[in-house]
Amino acid sequence: MKSKIADRAYFLIKKKKYKKAKEFLLNNKVKISHDADALAMLSFADIFLKDFYGAEELARKALREDSFCFNAMLAKAYVSLNNGHRENALREYFRILDLDPENRIARDNIERIRFLTNNARGDEINPRAYLLGKKKLSLSRFIVLLPIAFILTFASYITIDRIYPKIKYVLLDKDQKELREKLENVYLFEGLEDGKIPESAKSPTYSPREVAEMFDKAKNNMRSASVNEAVMIINGALKSDINEYLKERFRVLKQFVIAPDYNIFRESPDYLTVVENYDLYNGGYVKWKADVNTISQTNIDGIPKKKARLLIYDTADKNIAGVADLIVNVTVTLEPKNYIEVYGKILGYDFKQKSIQLEGQIIKHLPKKK
Repeated sequence: MKSKIADRAYFLIKKKKYKKAKEFLLNNKVKISHDADALAMLSFADIFLKDFYGAEELARKALREDSFCFNAMLAKAYVSLNNGHRENALREYFRILDLDPENRIARDNIERIRFLTNNARGDEINPRAYLLGKKKLSLSRFIVLLPIAFILTFASYITIDRIYPKIKYVLLDKDQKELREKLENVYLFEGLEDGKIPESAKSPTYSPREVAEMFDKAKNNMRSASVNEAVMIINGALKSDINEYLKERFRVLKQFVIAPDYNIFRESPDYLTVVENYDLYNGGYVKWKADVNTISQTNIDGIPKKKARLLIYDTADKNIAGVADLIVNVTVTLEPKNYIEVYGKILGYDFKQKSIQLEGQIIKHLPKKK
């Protein structure tokens, strides 16, 4: 911040001395009357002191002095969020990212809003994270925590090595149950529970009611384990001309997609269907039979991974329908000419290689074809 007064107030707010910060700023009332950063800090202090009306007025005043004052935008967005207007809050955060794509606080706040429950209150929308960002770990505290982290890591290794194989399936079932319960709190926009759909949901192609029906249909398909149908609806919405806020809600819903049970999964599309509609199936699941062609190494987010080039069979299991590149995330021995069944998640389509990109969930060796 350019202003020394604003810097001092920010320091006091970080130390949780909100009343002292407000008194300090008001004692410099004349000096800060045209100081956008200082006015934004006064808005911050009012938010922590729960004077949201005053905070909003100060944020607006700061933006009149400097329309690019990010702290004022953060304050204005938080007040909107506290008042239940999440769409307005998201607009402010997206505006910050338009001006400063590297703004971590705005980016993190968008992620936080994704997972807020309806009518969130208290700690769920604690202003410190939304205004000040994530708390940074000091070096001295890190050194103190290092031995504890080592002990916990070693204990975790022993637990995973000896106990986890016996309970992993129970854990998976529990995770799936929790995800399905959380799905109940994923909403499209406020007011839907009362049958009121805002006009902001309107698009050139879809009416607000049609957008709501798409969202509900995708949720119902996820509950009934028709994952690929849900994924296609969500991807279709993301390709459509609905507004960015609604697309964000569909992206949130997609994060709750749960991999179908391998043993009962029957809705796998064939290879050619996926190639023709790869953008709609992105994030969906397939179960295909294939020959392993080659094995190589690749690097995913800095982590070395095994990669297999597969020759995928058609539905009749007679002819090769096309090529897929499989990221091997499971412990399995693969060699060229192995005949396998792969259950995997679709990551996309590589136009250069003309291959479907898959992430392996389960890989089974099959008897060699005669």
